[in-house]
Amino acid sequence: MLLPLPVLMGVGVSRGWISVPGHVQWAIPVTLLAIFTHAIILFYFIGTGSRIKEVVKEFRLDQDLYRRTLAFKARVFPLSMLTMTLIMVAYIIGGGTHTHFRWTPAWLHGLVALAAAFLNGILALREVVSISENLTLVDDVDQAVFSATR
Repeated sequence: MLLPLPVLMGVGVSRGWISVPGHVQWAIPVTLLAIFTHAIILFYFIGTGSRIKEVVKEFRLDQDLYRRTLAFKARVFPLSMLTMTLIMVAYIIGGGTHTHFRWTPAWLHGLVALAAAFLNGILALREVVSISENLTLVDDVDQAVFSATR
């Protein structure tokens, strides 16, 4: 949720209120944190989905338990990939903007960064809801295993 900070700092740079190094000092760690966080969440859903699939097969549980994991992936994965891509593109274009390459104008860097920050906010909310629902699913699987082994 820190991604809007370097975006706002970029506006400050364009207005002359903030130095470019100040913007860069925040943009690098915040960008990396956002990408790593979304990647970890993707791996969380991959891992829990794989484990639930194995448990459903091993204990001959209702296949609907596994299908529910697919809904989480469908809700999170496409937006996550798009958001991480936009964050990386904004980061790369920002490097070009900082070094004054003609093909990386400041307005393009700002526009892509703004879109990335907007999608990052939507994705963060979607991830929180999906993780919460996934935890409920894990509890449901635990209960089904408990019932199947009685």
